[in-house]
Order: sequence, then C-alpha cells, then structure tokens
Amino acid sequence: MNFLNKKGYKIVVDKKISDRKIEHLKIPIESDVQHKHNYFREIKLIHNALPEYDLNEIDLSVDFFGKTISAPICIAGMTGGHPIAKEINKILAYAAEKENIVLGVGSQRAGIEEKYLDSYKIIRSEAPNIPIIGNIGIGQISDSKFKNEIFKECIHMIDADVMAIHFNALHELLQDEGNTNFKLFKKHFQYLRNEFKLPIIAKETGNGFNKEIINKLEILGFDGFDVGGLGGTSFAAIESKRDNNKNKEYSRNPATLFRDWGIPTPVSILNIREISKKMIIATGGLRTGIDIVKSIALGANLGGIAYNFLISAWSDYKQKTNINTIKEIKTLKNEIRAALWLVNIKNINDLINKKSKIIFLGDLYQWINQEGG
Repeated sequence: MNFLNKKGYKIVVDKKISDRKIEHLKIPIESDVQHKHNYFREIKLIHNALPEYDLNEIDLSVDFFGKTISAPICIAGMTGGHPIAKEINKILAYAAEKENIVLGVGSQRAGIEEKYLDSYKIIRSEAPNIPIIGNIGIGQISDSKFKNEIFKECIHMIDADVMAIHFNALHELLQDEGNTNFKLFKKHFQYLRNEFKLPIIAKETGNGFNKEIINKLEILGFDGFDVGGLGGTSFAAIESKRDNNKNKEYSRNPATLFRDWGIPTPVSILNIREISKKMIIATGGLRTGIDIVKSIALGANLGGIAYNFLISAWSDYKQKTNINTIKEIKTLKNEIRAALWLVNIKNINDLINKKSKIIFLGDLYQWINQEGG
C-alpha cells in the first residue's frame, strides 16, 4: 500500500482494491450481511387522526449546504474503482439528478489511481446540478506521507460540493489490507481545514458515534455528520464472507465476533443533536421513507440509504435500464409525504428534532436511557 502516482504523491492504494470494491458490491446482494437488529423497528411515530393540511400541501424540499433538493433523501456512498462500479454509479447519478436528491460516492481511494478515474468522473457528468458528497478515509488522511493535493484530487474528480471523511476503524481492523495507524489524523485534518473551504463532514460506516467523539469532531471543525450507525449492513459480516477461513492463526473469526459491534443509528443521531446544531445525515439501517421521517424527528436533516439503491441499481445494471432506481426514489418520497401527513407535519423543517412525535420501545429504549456517551 505504498507507491507514487505520476505527480509524485504517495497514494495508499494496492492491487487488491479493485477486487475488494466488487466484492463489497456483490456480497450484500448475495448474502445476509445485515446487522441482526434494526433499531428503527423500535421507534413508533404517533398517529394524528385529523391532519390539518391537505396531502398535496406537504413540502418535502430541504436545503443541503446551499442547494435546494426535492426531498430529504441521500443515496449513500457505495462504490467506485471497478468497471462495473462505473455502470452502477452512472445509474445512481442519473436517477439522483432526475429526482433532485443528494448523492454520496464510495471511497475515492481507488480513483486516485488513474485507470479507475472514469468510475467516479461519470457521476458529475450524469448529475451536473445536484449536491455530490466526495469520500476519503481516515486511514488515507492519517498516512505519514499524506498531502493535501490528494484531497484536492478527490474534490476535482467529481466536482464535489461536500467532502466526507469516513471513520471505519472496525473495517480497517478486520481487513488484511487495512490501515490501523490513525495517530496523525488530527494534525493532517487541520491542514485540510485550513486550506479547503468546502464543507467537510465526518462519516461513520456502520458503528456510530458516541458523545466523546462528537465533541472532539466539533472542536476539530467538521461541518456536519453522516451517522453511519449500527442497524444496517455490517461491514464486519462482509469481511467475514471475504475471509472464507483464510486466517488459520486464530480459533475464531474476529469479523464474525464483531458483526454487531457499535452504537445504534437512532442513538447516534440523538448523541450528535445533543451536542451539535450542524447538518446530520442519518445512515445505518434506513430502509423506508418512514425510517427517514423517524430519523428527522430524532434530529437528522435527511436520511441516507445505500442498501435499497444497491439492489435497485444492480437490477438496473443487469436489465440495462434505470427504471428501478428512479422508482425507489419515488417510493421513498411517497412514503415520506404520507408519514408527514399522518403526524400532522407540513414541511421537513417543522419535523427536525420533534421527539414529541415518536416513542421508543424495547432495546432502543434501554440504550437511550443508559447510554452515557
């Protein structure tokens, strides 16, 4: 994981990245790698029998870092760095542009290696107007030879409106090719913060944020958060599938042991909103428009979904169409509108942090009452 590109900058990319990218696409489609517990099932919206507004008055539009989008929906970052990923990204970008929602991209680590650039560049060419979130990992920024130029290349690759830095400590720990040296992150992040004025958000990848870390990230100067909590796709479970018992050194597979490690998405949203007034994207186990509405009532600004769009885009890729992905966005919008009407809320901003509209049950109730950050 140590070579120079033609500009002379050290890039943390290895020959296995392209294979890993396609495995990360296929395994969630072909195998059960979801967390065992989805905590959104333990949130109930409180029904209002007499809505004060007509259904067609419900306004789903929201502001996302200065751009107005049609609904509080983000296609969460998934993929890049492989020829198939290029086709998936093309489908996702076209659909997001047509429906005017936010699009996140997968880790751009592979895009730094020139032969994989097209799988990322296709995104902005298909989606010239919508907000696009770039994506680079804490492992890359923590590298001792990291240069700000690498971050700049990621921005220019997709003409990003926002950059996400993904925090994936567990994922890196479980990969043979992972990077587990993060000591230099704060120092290098300050270099980025001083040079780049575009919004930078902190993104977890399935294990959530506690209050202590949120406080630290606030002080560092992040502009928002992508929750990435426990409850959706488990990257530990994906690594367990990738491992195939290759590591004979231990009596147990650590990826299996850590499958359900983390802080539930709803708890992470509450943690962040207690401390920060900044943008929150809720990701980690959201599957319907009702889940998005629940997230916003908890304090998020919009909801991000990857799994549904992976399934729909893969289907579109196989069928050489884009119908299924567009249909999924329209379905989410319809569900959000219906749920807002049934809780007597006219627009998204009126719902944010409206915990009076929800009740908590089961394990989630225990988490909320005992979690101390």
